[in-house]
Amino acid sequence: MEFKKAAGLSHYLILPIAVLSILLISCLRLTDNYELETLDLRFRLRPAPAVTDKVALIEIGDDTLKNFGQWPIARSYHALLIRALSESGAKSIIFDIFFPEAQEGDDDLESAIRDAKNVYLPFVFELNPDKRTDFASATGYAAKNLLRFSLADKGEGHINIFPDIDGKFRRVPLLVNYGGNWYPYISYLATCDYLDMPVKDAVISPGRHISSGSLKIPLDDSSNMLINFSGKWGKTYKHYSYFDIVQSFVAPAIGQKPILDLKLFKDKVCVVGLTAAGTVDLHPNPFETLYPGFGIHAEVFNSLLSGRFISRASKGINLLIMAMLSIMIAIATLKTKPIKGLLILILLELFFWMSSILVFNIWGIWIDLFYPAAIMILLYMSLTLHKYISEWKKRLLLENELNIAKKIQESFLSKSIPEVEGLRIESAMFTAHQVGGDLYDFRDFGGGSLGVMIGDVSGKGVPASLFMAMVVSEFKYFAAAGVLPENVLSGLNAKLVKESSSGLFVTMFYMVFDMKKKKLRFSSGGHLPAIHLNHLGEVKLLDVPDGMPLGLVDSYYSSGELSFDKGDIFVLYTDGVTEAMNARRELYGAERLIRAVTLSKGLPPDKMLNAMEKDLRRFEPKSRQHDDITFIIVKVI
Repeated sequence: MEFKKAAGLSHYLILPIAVLSILLISCLRLTDNYELETLDLRFRLRPAPAVTDKVALIEIGDDTLKNFGQWPIARSYHALLIRALSESGAKSIIFDIFFPEAQEGDDDLESAIRDAKNVYLPFVFELNPDKRTDFASATGYAAKNLLRFSLADKGEGHINIFPDIDGKFRRVPLLVNYGGNWYPYISYLATCDYLDMPVKDAVISPGRHISSGSLKIPLDDSSNMLINFSGKWGKTYKHYSYFDIVQSFVAPAIGQKPILDLKLFKDKVCVVGLTAAGTVDLHPNPFETLYPGFGIHAEVFNSLLSGRFISRASKGINLLIMAMLSIMIAIATLKTKPIKGLLILILLELFFWMSSILVFNIWGIWIDLFYPAAIMILLYMSLTLHKYISEWKKRLLLENELNIAKKIQESFLSKSIPEVEGLRIESAMFTAHQVGGDLYDFRDFGGGSLGVMIGDVSGKGVPASLFMAMVVSEFKYFAAAGVLPENVLSGLNAKLVKESSSGLFVTMFYMVFDMKKKKLRFSSGGHLPAIHLNHLGEVKLLDVPDGMPLGLVDSYYSSGELSFDKGDIFVLYTDGVTEAMNARRELYGAERLIRAVTLSKGLPPDKMLNAMEKDLRRFEPKSRQHDDITFIIVKVI
């Protein structure tokens, strides 16, 4: 009694535990590794967004080092670059390069920085390893510039960025707390100055947003800004060579022709960084595995200038979406047949994916996609399996009365033949008694894959029909999409050997058509060979070397495979056909059956079946039928 109570209690606890687990996984975002992949996919599928023409990326590339020598290049060149951009009317000059130690040319560089009045220099924080959930904090500096440069520049900002759990960089901390003060990301600082929105006036709501002037910048749970990447490196913003700019600046003085018209930098925000081989700070992002880190400054500036940001839907919104989808799938699965439920699942999945991509494209909202989609699939599979198990249990409780046994038999056999493009199928069963032991089934796996099974239970009457019902039920469980025929028979045999105590067994032939590859794979458990009449009129009996009848002993099941073409015909049958006996006690036999198949091959499958039955009835009238007779004809059209 106590055991029954415990079992009943555990049964009622399964559903709430499952629901709680699902909610917990969603709230803790344990599937974010996959969600991030769906985010990257949305970036790549999104039409290329418009970007500002106010940003100029200045690359210290291979050509620059070839002309100016190896890295680090002389600081006098940096001074020339600053003067070139400043005199050309550049709005801001952001360096993604450190000047931490004294070098020759520092006086010239300091003077250029001070005169320009628009140079921003970076530093790097040593971030607190104890990650806070509300904002980033620092314990000290990891790298900073010489004090003389810090006193000369317009402003300094950090360039720390955070990798996600998959190692890609998708977010930046716009503000880092150090010693009770907020320190801005360098491009955030430069953009706020560009827009005349002092950083000191920014209001931060940890985990929600930063309000800077008229801008409300959405933040993730850790108060980082998601980077709204525009595209691959070199495909969006204007890029210029560091060397070309310096050469164009000094060209008039040395009698050379300038490579660039430096007037194009008027009112531009110029970001200077490394791209030369062996020196560049590369990061993987949604578009590519090697992306120069200073390109992120252009993306930050573009988002702040345009007001277009990426924001992730809250946990509550994601839970609500998942709940609504789960309810729809549950209703569809419980109220419809499995195939129709599967179709609804596919359509709902497509709708959800397309809607999520559309919402991202239009409003920049990142809705969790992987986890809700996975939950829908798992829910469909669980409820479908539950329906199958429930049906199987109900059928096992039916009594041994004849009429009930017949209903069981009819309910387990396929009521309709699947419509698979490229195939026409007909079947017929003629029982010797009110109920019989023959069985067959069709498994439409979708995508042009069809399984066809025929079997024959030993014995006749009610015991055979009940055993047949059990075999068909178990077969439906094992014959899943992608499972090889020999594995289906092997699993089914193991189940019957272990659980059946009736002493009955069943012969079975199972074949799976792959209409895309025009391939057929089959396996047999002691059943009569199938007949294959190809389009050339050649007849072949399909059999395999290994495979005992199912339900007797553990057995190994082998398989066969062949290619088929338009016009090929496959005939499956039970021994009630070949063992049909006339008044002279002669057997109908396989040769007569093959002749009947050959003579009727030009007919449609339904008329072909009628012709074969008539030939059989002429040999053994229905009044003398002593065994169940089943035909299945599959014609490739």
